[in-house]
Amino acid sequence: MRQLFSPDSRFMRAMSRLADLMLLNVCFLLCCLPVVTIGAAQTALYAALFRLGTDMEDVGTVRSYFRAFREDLKSGTVLWFILLLCGGTAVANAWLFYLMPGAIRWAFVAFLLLFVLLWLLMGYAFPLASQFGNGPLSTLKNALILSLGYLPRSVLIAALNALPWVLLLTNIMAFFYAGLIWIGVYFSAAAYFNVLLLRPVFAPYLDDEAGSASVNQDEP
Repeated sequence: MRQLFSPDSRFMRAMSRLADLMLLNVCFLLCCLPVVTIGAAQTALYAALFRLGTDMEDVGTVRSYFRAFREDLKSGTVLWFILLLCGGTAVANAWLFYLMPGAIRWAFVAFLLLFVLLWLLMGYAFPLASQFGNGPLSTLKNALILSLGYLPRSVLIAALNALPWVLLLTNIMAFFYAGLIWIGVYFSAAAYFNVLLLRPVFAPYLDDEAGSASVNQDEP
């Protein structure tokens, strides 16, 4: 029993990681409340999660998150507005074409596929923004290349990100029953698993010692 509650035991390390994820989830949700800051909130979440398990974790989870939020406020917000505009346009056009009579209605499939592509791309865009100093357009270009180049991994990342919203649209009662999970840990936990999937993808471009990105405008 004493070994179980030792600070170096697997159980205590797991509990410490869970506490970090719960704190980050609360920070993330609070920073999403203005809506316009959702992009910066996601970028900061990935920045903090990429630091977990590295020497940079010593600065503190909450402090690390809010420092990243301040640093990435502008770039994350611009990235969010671009994705929101493109995604909203794709959904609106898909819906309009679907309502049209005749064969032209099947044009909605093209816009639906565009939305799916944007969703896959989004799974890489904010993690890339959190690790590299590229501008929004360069980040989106790299996100597109990586999302298609690592398609099975991209689908899993997209599914983790989409789960709450799919549940909201298909079974609203189940969504509200799971409310404590969304508020307590889900978004940070999903992002944490995404980070585990993305580390091997980003590894060739990251500084192995510090776990931070080497800034290069021509690389992801």
